[in-house]
Amino acid sequence: MPERTIVEHLKAQLENAYKGSRWHSLLRALEGITPEEAAWKPPAYAGFPWMRGSIVEIVFHVGGDSLYQLDHALGKRELTWEALQERFEREGGDLSAALRLAEEGYSALQKALESLTDEELQREYPTPESRGKQKRTLQAFFEMMIEHHLYHAGQIVYVRCLYQGLKQQGSGAR
Repeated sequence: MPERTIVEHLKAQLENAYKGSRWHSLLRALEGITPEEAAWKPPAYAGFPWMRGSIVEIVFHVGGDSLYQLDHALGKRELTWEALQERFEREGGDLSAALRLAEEGYSALQKALESLTDEELQREYPTPESRGKQKRTLQAFFEMMIEHHLYHAGQIVYVRCLYQGLKQQGSGAR
């Protein structure tokens, strides 16, 4: 059996992180979720100031960040979080809108990977979080995005457990 290329390996890992793993993928973490559960905000949250900890916000973040980071790695570096937020709200600001954005982000990442060779993965680009002062290879970018999907899948599972626990106690999950 021929050895997989780095591109093939990254594509497979990204698919697992988004939908392929029956244990840890983003879509698996969302399986059977209700709109109420997705919109629920934990009673205390100290994360990003623009989020309140709901699953809808987490899914929006994953999809939006996929597109935002990809635009900075391989695009025109014009996409802003403000534009992503406006679009999300215009499309309903709910779980369906967040899932559409997540699917678009996943598909865009896979398409970008398909267009690259293993050698091109070593090309560097200026990272948006460092305002261009630091660089990252494209391979490191795709590895980061895979980790990002897995991290937030776990976060979703945790928020769902909090919601269910508070609901069973009869406190806080409203």
